[in-house]
This record gives sequence, C-alpha cells and structure tokens, in this order.
Amino acid sequence: MVSCDEKKSELISVAREKSGNKDDETSIIFTEQFVKQVHHFSSQYGSDISISYTAYNVAGNPSKFPDYGDFPQAFVMRTYGCWWDKAPSKLIDYMPQNNEHVVCQDYIDVAYDREVYPIRVSVYETYNPGSVVGIWAMESNGRWRRLWSGPPQIVSHKPRIFSPPLQECKFKTRMLRLEFNHSKLDYYTELDAILLIGTSELIQPHFKFHNTNLSSLLQLLDRSTYSCNDIHNLTPDYLKTHRDLREFKNILYEHCQLSNGNVTGKIQKGMIVDKLGTDFQCIPPIEEAVQSLHKFLQEDFPKLMQDINLSSSGTRLVAAKKTGTAQPSSDSCGSFSMLPNEAVFKILKNLDLKSLSRCCQVNRHFNNIAQDALLYTSLNMKPYWYCVDGKTLNTLSSRCQYLQRIDLSWCGNYNTITSKDIQDFLTSSGTQLTNLRFNCCQFVNNSVILKVSVICKNLKELCLRNCLEITKDGFWPLANLQQLERLELYRTMIQTPSLCAILKGNRNMRHLNLAACDHILNMDDIAIQVAYSCPQLESIDFWKSHSLTPHGVRALARCRQLREVDFGWCLGIGAPGDSLRALASSCHDLEKVFLAALRGLVDRDLEPFLACPKLRQLDLLGARSLTPDICLRFLLCCTELEMIDLSFCEGINDLKIHEWQQLYPQVSIKRSFQAS
Repeated sequence: MVSCDEKKSELISVAREKSGNKDDETSIIFTEQFVKQVHHFSSQYGSDISISYTAYNVAGNPSKFPDYGDFPQAFVMRTYGCWWDKAPSKLIDYMPQNNEHVVCQDYIDVAYDREVYPIRVSVYETYNPGSVVGIWAMESNGRWRRLWSGPPQIVSHKPRIFSPPLQECKFKTRMLRLEFNHSKLDYYTELDAILLIGTSELIQPHFKFHNTNLSSLLQLLDRSTYSCNDIHNLTPDYLKTHRDLREFKNILYEHCQLSNGNVTGKIQKGMIVDKLGTDFQCIPPIEEAVQSLHKFLQEDFPKLMQDINLSSSGTRLVAAKKTGTAQPSSDSCGSFSMLPNEAVFKILKNLDLKSLSRCCQVNRHFNNIAQDALLYTSLNMKPYWYCVDGKTLNTLSSRCQYLQRIDLSWCGNYNTITSKDIQDFLTSSGTQLTNLRFNCCQFVNNSVILKVSVICKNLKELCLRNCLEITKDGFWPLANLQQLERLELYRTMIQTPSLCAILKGNRNMRHLNLAACDHILNMDDIAIQVAYSCPQLESIDFWKSHSLTPHGVRALARCRQLREVDFGWCLGIGAPGDSLRALASSCHDLEKVFLAALRGLVDRDLEPFLACPKLRQLDLLGARSLTPDICLRFLLCCTELEMIDLSFCEGINDLKIHEWQQLYPQVSIKRSFQAS
C-alpha cells in the first residue's frame, strides 16, 4: 500500500515534468482582503443603537486577535449551545426531512472590495471557536455556490484562525456567506474578522493531479497543515498562517495552470439541480436518492408495511384493482408498482422536497402521486435558501391548494424573490395557511403584510424576524388577524400603537418575541396590553428593550401561564424592587428566566424564583451585587435546574464557580472569560 508521503513525492515529481512558464509567475498576485461591508445577518448579541457585539464589528482588520476572551469589539450572535432549543419558545421544523445533517442556525453575509477567485477564507475566532459550518460564495448574477461545509466542532479554548479546505470555485466573487451551528458551544462564539484570499486569474492544478482541487493540493504539498485536534483547518497554527500559500506561490507553475475564468462548474450531487423551480422539470444525479431509498427500504419500510398490514388487506387490493389504482399480478409479486396508492402515499410523505421532485420523473403514475396536494401541506424552504426564487414559488403554487405551513426564512434575498412573487403565491396558495415564517426575508414589505392580513385569516404563527423592509406603518393590517398564537418581531420597526392593536385582537397569543425592537418607545404600554389581552401567554422576549421598567414587569404577573421570560439588557428596569417578586409569586411554571445585565439585582429580588419547581435556565450575567449564598440556594433547591449564567457577577469569585462545577455536574454553570 502506497503511503501518503510516497504519493505526495510521486505527484510532485510528475508535476515537475510539466513545469509552466517561469516568466509569467510575477503575474499571479494573491490578493488578501478583509470585510468591507456587512450586508445581512440573522442575529447579533448587540443592538442597532450600540457598537458592542454587533455584526458590523466583523468588518475591517482584526482588532483583538490574537487576544482571547469576551470582547465588545467582536461579532457575537444571540444563542449558543442547546439552551434555546430546550426553551418553551422553541420553533419546530415543519419539514425536518429537508434539513441536511447539520442544521444552520445563523448566518452573516459580507462583501469585499474586489472580485477574486477564492483560494482561502480565514475566520478570526477570538472566543469559543468551532461554530462555522458553511461558507458560500455569490456569483454576479446572485446565484450562490457552496465552497465548504462541515460539522460544528469542539476545539481548544484559544484564539484560532479557521481556514477550511475550499471546493473549486470557477467564478469571481466579492460576497461570502458564513453559516453557523452553535450546538457544540459552551458559551457565545466571537468573531473578529474574515479574510478572503484570492486571485484575478483562475488557478487549477495540472490535469495529472486527477482533478485535485487547489485546497487538496496544498494539503498534499504541506503536511504541516494537518492537526489531529483541528482536522478541518488548514491553518491550525496561527503563527504560521498562510505560510503554505507564500511557499506555494514560488512553485505555483510546477503544479498549476491558469484557466479561463467564470466557467460554470458541475452541479454538486445532492443540490436541487440549479434552482428548485427547474428541478421539477429535469432529473439531477440520483446517487443520493438511491442511498436514501436503500436506507428507507431497510429500516422504515418493514415497519410501515406492518402498520398498513398488507397481509390482511386483500379486500383493499381488490377494490384498488377494480378502480384501476393498482395492477397486481402473479408475475409482479414484490414489485413496488403493485403497492396500493395508500402505501405509496405514506412512503412519499416521508421524503424531502428534492426526492419528491425526482419521483415526478419516474413515470406517469408516480408523477400524479408525487404532485398530490396532500403531500404539500407543510413546506420547509429554509434549507434551500440558495436556490429558491420566484419561479420556484410559481412551480409550487399548483401543488399547494391545501398548504397550511411554510417556512421561507432566509430565502429570496438579493432580488431572487420579489414582493409580487410572494403576493401571487399567497393569493393562489395562502388561504389555508396557519403558520408562516418570513425570517430575514427582504421581499417582505408593507404590501406583503397587507396581503397576508387579507388572505391568511387563519394564521396562528407569523415570524418576521429581521424583516427590515416593513415600515412603522406597515404593521397596522396585522390587527385584522384574530387567531395568532405566535408572533416574532425581532429587530423590526414596529411601534407601540400598531402592536397594541395587534395584541388586543389576539387573545390566544402564547409566544411573543419583541427582542431588539428599538422603535417601541414605551415597552411598559406593551407589557400592560399583554397582561390584559393575552392571558394564555407562555413566553415573552423583551431582550434589549430599554424602555421596559418595573411597572411593566409587575403587570406581567397577570399572565399566570408564563413559562419563559427574557428581560436581558432591559436597562430601564434598574433596581427591580418588588416587580420580579410579584412575577415569580404569580407564575409558578417558569422554566426559563433571563435577567442579563440587570445591574441592580440583589438576593432579595431572586428569592421568589426559588419556589418555581420547573426552573431550568437562569441567566444572571452582570448582577454585581449577588452573593454566593443565593446562587447556592438555587443549586440546592431547584432540582430541575440545568443552566445558570454567572458571568461578570463580581460578588462571586472564580474559585467558588469551580467548586460548584465540581459539586453540581448536572448544572452547566457559565462564566465568561475576559482577558485583563
């Protein structure tokens, strides 16, 4: 068996036989650029009225690297770990079979000054690295291509420059998207900068390298890029960052050649061809579908057949034969085609949207079944954000007569879906909608909200996080909806009068997200309206609501079914007084209580929460006056407690935290680290 080193030597010697023109080497310039502009992002820990912890901090050169710790100058996202997925307000996927193995929870879109063929993308991580799971590049026509994907990682707690091996990119780009999954993180991740290295000419390894891409060739030539602790990273030692590129430039023409630019690459296996809209008309490579079908037939199909109980369903088969819906015969025993439509339909219900589109191409019989409107009552389009456009919606609309739930989050940005596209879709397919998610969608404007209010009268869930094209007056039509149970308005421009009108007409409201709604100037009015209009409320998110005061908190005590509250960074609360005591005394089912940055908190304010038997998550970050006594009481009395954040609690030293971590391993005790 040939070793890696022998293979490396063999390929290098072969390449040297085909050395390029040395006189042209000076024409190759590796352009290094840091982010010029942040275009979009899904969440940030900071707010738009501050510069601390915001997405815009990722622009420009690194400001803290290689320092390690919690720095306000970094980009920090809203969540970490599994805690938000365990909260009562957790969102449930409509169509989880559409998701890839790694679910992307956040993203950021960044732009650079010059278009280049990307060779390397380096992410400067200054705190809790390991959450980057995807890197995409955008073509000039708005089409996105994936450069790299991988799992979330558990890596050392130290500064890192993360440079994963990129796929070949045959077009120039100046726009990247980074995707994140925080499930493995102990605490918030922080990013300092994102470096893009590229060239003005497309560089490809010589054909004798058997279609090896540039990243693979670099790994082959420099084995020092490997690290058993950081296997996805080409720059595990940041002190030697990009040394391989500098050395490679000197021997570039021995191993590579220049190629004509902007050549459209082959479609990746598993992609929905190029766009979902065209995929319904043609068949992509089916290797992935064959593997999925094989797994299904081995694991799930026997159980399904047992449930259907075909062995005792002779009468159904006879009836199906009489009606022409099945054609069993003695010589086709065991054939998939002899199954009744009922069985085929149950199988197709388990398929993702890509597989359904492929089924349409099998034969006429499968085409009819795979387009049945009952298979399209729930659609999760978020995993396909990179290829969903107006044509996709137009193609789907003919199959969505019974559509009840759709998630279009992250889709349609950069004008691939227009306001008219979504209005036409809602007109044809939205009358029975109960759940609608438009998180981070630029096409959602005042006209779309008006259409929603007219067409979607049965809506129970409406998610509009980061929908910044809706003006302050655009929310008024939502007051016409009367059945809302969940409303998410994170970082929108909604104001007090329109929100009060909406709440007044929706007495079944259970989950309300008003985080970072900076245009609400009096959040106490909202809290009071909630208290009187939404008696069934289970969760409310007031995070970064600076106008909320103890008066509003006290009013929420009327919502006795509350299970989750987030008052983090509600600086107007100041000294809570008896408001938190009133809330805890009334709401005994509280499971999650976030009180981050409430500087005036004292032990007495928290004592009533000790009587909440279901308390699981408690965030006390920045409560400077708390004593170790009250924290120990929570650890002893709250038997369901799973997480407590004691970062920047100056009255509790690190030694005490370490002691508790040893004594109560069932509780995840958080403590932020900040370099001195």
